[in-house]
Amino acid sequence: MIKHLLLVSLFFSYYLVHAQTQTRDNAGLQGNQGATSGFFETYQPINYPAGASDWWHLLDVRHTNPNNNYAMQFSGSFFDQELYFRKTNHNPAQAWSRIPTENGGAFTVKAKSWFSHGNTSIQGYSWTDAALTTNSIEIVNNEGTVNNSSPTLAFHRYGSGGPQFRLSADGSNILYLESSGANSARSPLAYGGGPNSYFTKLHIDGALSVKGQIRSSEVKVEVGPWPDYVFEDKYTLRSLDDVAAFIKENKHLPEVPSASTVKEEGVSLGEMNSILLKKVEELTLYLLKQDSQMKEMASQILQLQQEIDTIKK
Repeated sequence: MIKHLLLVSLFFSYYLVHAQTQTRDNAGLQGNQGATSGFFETYQPINYPAGASDWWHLLDVRHTNPNNNYAMQFSGSFFDQELYFRKTNHNPAQAWSRIPTENGGAFTVKAKSWFSHGNTSIQGYSWTDAALTTNSIEIVNNEGTVNNSSPTLAFHRYGSGGPQFRLSADGSNILYLESSGANSARSPLAYGGGPNSYFTKLHIDGALSVKGQIRSSEVKVEVGPWPDYVFEDKYTLRSLDDVAAFIKENKHLPEVPSASTVKEEGVSLGEMNSILLKKVEELTLYLLKQDSQMKEMASQILQLQQEIDTIKK
């Protein structure tokens, strides 16, 4: 990029010293039609970048043979900071490429331009002009209707679509994940199904690590065996004496991770919920057993009281 800008600067410096600004409307003329190397302006641009109108600059560096149309050209409007480049390659209508320009330390690339190497490309263009490319990562500015005007990061296989991360079109900065293609979760909706095909579920295979807060209206966790086995007749419940001895020695409940372990390793939400439920179920069994013992003691006390009353009579 710096080399390109340096070359442009050198060309402009040379022609500012050796040439005067002339007028030429048609940037596609060749030497035998009157085109010469130099610095030009026009109010009626022909064969300039698409959409060119009003006043434009042209820097033209031509081949020495006037009978061909080989030239290196730079052009730009009088009224903005955009700069365009092309090599005519003997074609007066050769397409122009916009040169990325620096503004406040950031390089700006407009729609319908890309950087590529082999079959892998990073592209940015209008959604209305989108087309699947081989092994592409695309950052798309969706222009058009309100429901379809949000930046999108798309990962595509050739001809088969792929996942897309899209910001909400209402300006709320909510991130959506949608998938496209006949074999995706979006099926049978067609590719580009619009706002009704947005996905609000983000499926992650593996571990998701978040350093910070997660805010959600609902979290569904899939865990292993749920501890209802505690209520089976064959389940052996620890005695309260054993539990008391364990707490005295370890300073936490059996099977519950210690504070130091949680600080170092964190906790698994599903596993921890299962452990806590098991402790609640065991506590319920202790209470039920204690209630049964208290009822039996109350019955014995009542019977003993009746015997004492009988003796007194």
